[in-house]
Amino acid sequence: MTGTVEPGFSLTQAQAEIAEQDWDAWVLVTAGAGTGKTTTLLHRLEFLTGVEELEASEILVLSFSRAAVRELRDRVDRHAVSARRVRAHTFDGWASSLLYQMDPHRGDLGGTSFDDRILMAIDAIDAGVIESFENGPPSHIVIDEVQDLVGVRREMVEVLLDRLGRHCGFTVVGDAAQSIYGFQIPDLTQRAAETNRFFDWVRATFGDELLEASLDENFRARTPDARAALHLGPKLQALPSAGDAARAEGVRLHTELRHVLGTMPSFGSLDDPFVQSSLREYDGTAAILCRTNGQVLWLSEQLNKYQVAHRIQRSPRTRPAPAWVTELVNATRSSTMTEAQFTEIYGSLPDTIDQAGRVWRSLRKVASSPNNRLDVGALVKAVAEERLPDELTAIPVHPLVLSTVHRAKGLEFDRVIIVEQDALDAGDKDADSPSEARLLYVGLTRARDDLYRLSLPRLWEMRNAQKSTKIARWYVGGREKWMRRGVEASERDVNKTVPPGYPDGAVVRDIQTHLREVVQIGDAVELHRLHDLPMAPDQTPPYGIIHEEREIGEVSECFRRELHRLLQPFPRAEVMSWPESISGLRIDLVESVAGSDVVTERAGLITQMWLAPRLAGLGRFHWRGDSKESEVRV
Repeated sequence: MTGTVEPGFSLTQAQAEIAEQDWDAWVLVTAGAGTGKTTTLLHRLEFLTGVEELEASEILVLSFSRAAVRELRDRVDRHAVSARRVRAHTFDGWASSLLYQMDPHRGDLGGTSFDDRILMAIDAIDAGVIESFENGPPSHIVIDEVQDLVGVRREMVEVLLDRLGRHCGFTVVGDAAQSIYGFQIPDLTQRAAETNRFFDWVRATFGDELLEASLDENFRARTPDARAALHLGPKLQALPSAGDAARAEGVRLHTELRHVLGTMPSFGSLDDPFVQSSLREYDGTAAILCRTNGQVLWLSEQLNKYQVAHRIQRSPRTRPAPAWVTELVNATRSSTMTEAQFTEIYGSLPDTIDQAGRVWRSLRKVASSPNNRLDVGALVKAVAEERLPDELTAIPVHPLVLSTVHRAKGLEFDRVIIVEQDALDAGDKDADSPSEARLLYVGLTRARDDLYRLSLPRLWEMRNAQKSTKIARWYVGGREKWMRRGVEASERDVNKTVPPGYPDGAVVRDIQTHLREVVQIGDAVELHRLHDLPMAPDQTPPYGIIHEEREIGEVSECFRRELHRLLQPFPRAEVMSWPESISGLRIDLVESVAGSDVVTERAGLITQMWLAPRLAGLGRFHWRGDSKESEVRV
């Protein structure tokens, strides 16, 4: 395989033995944290395409997280030669793509959950849909992060390998010590049964012909502090799957990991100007990792108060289309586009991804037309259906990231600051101590160089943020249980059915210019109530999104409904007043959205695409007059 990858990437013997297996080999790899998994997969893809001479279309690459997909995609673009056209997918993204390929005219996926799409994909695989495609089934399947396969995603991959694995090869990679997504299974007994279930299934299904290998040498951690928790990885991999033994061992390992964190230097208090300066001026990549999103939101408030720029890590399932897609479509003026036309327009657009050739190939995957052209109408439809490839929906790079450990999975940083965690109660049978131990281990192994601990003020959670089970959002409570002082923003909160300012064409165009030229990520916005009339019995009145004293959008029906539910102390209560305004929110990004021909015509837009803001943060309620809390009437 020498020479198939650009210089600078030599492999260890263990990595080379994995990378250079035949195309029809069945390979199961255990890869610990920071052990060069992505580098090994890059060489594996090069070997399959360069030596085994598989076409890119004959290789299917799947991963749990979009972060892992992007990292592999970026490495392939920078260093691969023959494998440059191989694309990676998340499990959710591939399931949606499979359903669309099965029926390109279907338009019902926007209203289905990700789990429903997975179930539909399982039925499609069982029905032989993959074998019926023009290019036929893949010759080799690469699956990353298999430790996080639980529930329907595990079932989909098992059905895929069971149906195709006898006629193709596969390389599956994972680490049981980093299995942290079991919470997707609410029942603790069922969750425990999912532990290592996929690993056991692969071994039982493919038997003695399965080649097992492991990667143990760590390449990420460059300092003793960054390596401090690595010795506990094998113990976490060997955790019992269920019962009292699993719970007791989970508590013990969690205690050991807390001790490791306790030996790290304290980062100090955020109200210390020196600490604030160290966050602003650090010249590497840094992350503050939290146990809950409530902690993330509270810390974001503090950083905003001290004017420390940062970005909140989004959910791995969000797929925002970047703003440049709207600019590309608006500049086109025809129904198709050649690669030369695309390259010329794309080079003049702001905030784009590097490597126009890569972007062109990615867009052609969802919007191709004959004669190597881009179908502009198909691209608009792909945006409307949230089907842009994962590599095109990349999160903007920021030097300081606030994240839960779950959302930081698959990422690494030069400096990591971990919020200290409470000790587990060994007698609490409702706690999932193995998952808590694995979660802390993942956090402790994200750092390349510096590892710090951060203490939060006592009782911060009671005074600031709580999780609502009614609407699955964090909110700010008050003195009484029914009091509400604020609510978390989500990616669902902005109205995308019509452009901001609709239907006044002049206002619409003016707001689009403002969103394109003025609004920046991290800018402060407020929600202002537009009038006092509820939109429906189960909704609040509408709220405008105000940026620099001008309205740049309106909240969605989802936000109005969930805010109404949050303000109700019990189901039959009638909410008598609503917040006059909601402050503390920030611009997460400006994204491209698509709508109907009728809306486009009435709004006076050039195309069916426009820009819309997306919000983040923990909003604080402000009430009219002296009222401090919501009023209710039974």
